[in-house]
Amino acid sequence: MAEIPIAGLPFVPAAGKVERLTVRAVYFEGQLDLKAFRADHLHFPVLSADPLVIEPQRGAFAVLAKFGSVVFWNCPDTLQSELLREVTGARGAKLGDEKLEDSLDVLVGQSENTVTFNEVGLRELTLDKLKIISLAQAQSVALDLIERDVSVALAKYDPVVIELRDEGRLRLTEKEVLKAVGFAQGVRSAVLANLTLFDKPPETWESEILERLDSQLYDFFDLEERLSAINQKMSYFSEMNQTLMNLLNHRKSVRLEWIVIILIFIEVVFFVWFELLSRK
Repeated sequence: MAEIPIAGLPFVPAAGKVERLTVRAVYFEGQLDLKAFRADHLHFPVLSADPLVIEPQRGAFAVLAKFGSVVFWNCPDTLQSELLREVTGARGAKLGDEKLEDSLDVLVGQSENTVTFNEVGLRELTLDKLKIISLAQAQSVALDLIERDVSVALAKYDPVVIELRDEGRLRLTEKEVLKAVGFAQGVRSAVLANLTLFDKPPETWESEILERLDSQLYDFFDLEERLSAINQKMSYFSEMNQTLMNLLNHRKSVRLEWIVIILIFIEVVFFVWFELLSRK
């Protein structure tokens, strides 16, 4: 990745010049302990504590979000690889092996702040704008993985729904049903744990310009619509889990009723048999 000479923030290109920065966001499912990472990397200059913004190299910035995302600004490939190794091996990090990533072009030196269908334009790059753009992109990449996990969980229910629709009963074993319910509950817990971290940056409450930029980025990444869709699917999980558990309980009740009937029948047979023997 080509580097653009950035002396520091705020960054304003030379008059009449527009600089294109490629911003890369990488997401690992899990949690990052920002305080522990900061304590173990005191050699990195810190520009912000939450999200953690560091400047590992002059004019290169990395933004670490507690929900498992790392966003690189103007970082060479070797530096990105090194930072990712340190993040995944950091003390207190509870991250999965799988990762998703996305890239975004940011043009600095535009006449006004704009968000189009494929890039973001800024008059100047400030720390606040860097944080807002990074968080929006980090949330979008995190949602990519969440959406995929939710789709997998929904697919687990497909055989159950088809069976109930076509046959009107549940043929799956109790273990198979509980595995489907458990998988969906695990996804639901992970989603809820992450979605609670998707709050608006506090900077947006202090600046109308930053609030407008944040709203434009929400629209750019479709964050509100995607979050709404995920929440609806979470409600479906709750309803489906309750339905399946009710069906299992009903199956157990029917089984117990049959056991009681069979025991009574056996008791009656033995009683009649003993009565016949006693009369002989």
